[in-house]
Amino acid sequence: MFKPILISPIRSKSILIRSALKWLLLTVLLNGCSSTSLVYNNSNWLIRGEIDDYFSLTSLQQQQLKTHIDGIIQWHRKQELIEYADLLNQFSLQYADGLTSKELNIVVDQVSSARIRLVEASIPTARQLLLTISIRQIDYYDQTLIEKKVEQANKLDMSDEEYADENFSRFIDIIEQWFGDLNESQMAPLRLISDARPDNRQYWFERSKLKGQEFSDLLRTRPNKEEIEQYLHDRFVELKKTDVQEHDNSLQVRLYWLNALLDIDQVIDTKQREYFINRMTDYSSEFLELSKKSSKPVKLSNQK
Repeated sequence: MFKPILISPIRSKSILIRSALKWLLLTVLLNGCSSTSLVYNNSNWLIRGEIDDYFSLTSLQQQQLKTHIDGIIQWHRKQELIEYADLLNQFSLQYADGLTSKELNIVVDQVSSARIRLVEASIPTARQLLLTISIRQIDYYDQTLIEKKVEQANKLDMSDEEYADENFSRFIDIIEQWFGDLNESQMAPLRLISDARPDNRQYWFERSKLKGQEFSDLLRTRPNKEEIEQYLHDRFVELKKTDVQEHDNSLQVRLYWLNALLDIDQVIDTKQREYFINRMTDYSSEFLELSKKSSKPVKLSNQK
């Protein structure tokens, strides 16, 4: 139901922080997965696999990264999953009473705050790894980006009709994951909601290419730990406050989803609403159960 599960497929996930977010926030927090515990308990391996795809890590880097990610996950289990559970319970109660724009804005802001907390917790680990990246690995990263961009460019070659059809198919899949089976009478109004989505393919493709090149250029300067940390903070925490164009595009997408979710609420029936609330309750319970398996919190700032 939240915007993170429906982000544009051509937006870059090439930086270390984005890989962590993908698996610890976007995948774990409301992605429709049938087994959150399975994904979460294997998240260290999944994150390292994503990063290895871009840098071809050495055995030593893999081992060091595993240790540091374990620390992030322990912190995330102990402190963040409880927050997620509370958020889902709160949202379920609000949804049962009728969703309002104000309530939805608050929930999206809370999800955004969770993303920032995860970014800030992950920066020391990212910094530690990036200090060890070799020129050969930077070359590997550049080549991987080229290959990824070829795949992403195919999205730009799609006609508007083809792109709208693909979006709608994905849109319906996600709706049914959360609300159960849809009926034929619901398809037409849902198609209108899906088709209202802004088509920012070209912008995000160019933005992704630019940021990937900036990151590669930075690594080739052999930056020190302070420079790496500042780059990551500026790029993933502060960017939307300083980059007017990205802020405007992100705001456009956010406004679309806020309106879309309110419109979807008018289309679904009582049974589907109950299905959604039950799913939210199940996730909340699973998050709480996962949080109990944590050891004592790890002080992530000690990762130097």
